[in-house]
Amino acid sequence: MMSTFEQPTKLAAPIEAPAPAPHVSGIFHDLEALKIQQHEAGLAGSTEVLTRIPVRKPQRDEYFRVRPGDEFTTVLYEDRTARVNYFITPAMLPLLRAVSNVSVVTLVPFITRQKMLGIFPLKLATDAIGDNGWQTTAMAAAQLAKTKWVRMQADMALSGYRIFSAEGQLSEPEWPDTPFNELLDIAFKDHVISSQDHPVLNRIMGRI
Repeated sequence: MMSTFEQPTKLAAPIEAPAPAPHVSGIFHDLEALKIQQHEAGLAGSTEVLTRIPVRKPQRDEYFRVRPGDEFTTVLYEDRTARVNYFITPAMLPLLRAVSNVSVVTLVPFITRQKMLGIFPLKLATDAIGDNGWQTTAMAAAQLAKTKWVRMQADMALSGYRIFSAEGQLSEPEWPDTPFNELLDIAFKDHVISSQDHPVLNRIMGRI
């Protein structure tokens, strides 16, 4: 007879052998051995060489900043078919004004969150074209963009742009060291009307 103080013997649970670790046999079996330093990848100390700078307003989904202190007021001819802005030299301005519409603009450099650098042509009111909501709201957005990340969205009912400020604590833009006049030289490369035999003038005046 079993004593009241005796407990039945419990059978020990069987010990399960650990599952074998998966065997990685490819080149990526040891990532630490494949890591490279920035200087080995050619990244350290590299600087982008600017070869193209678009002349346009920021797109509706682009948050952008404007570089303070850089602005230049001039006259542009906008080829709306090709979506290209041409810089007009002072000597050619009377002729262009006589045969086509031109725009008085203030050019300012802008940069997006994707580090795309551009030139924003802010249209100004003239004797021929009065002030309107599109001009004033674009100018307000460019002014605010000197200190904050903003984006512009066209609103036909408003007859202007709605301006939105980024809600996050975004880092400051990284501007290139390139002077403003050199940025303009890159932006308008091959897009300067400086002579009467320029292809744009030949087309406007029906020579070709």
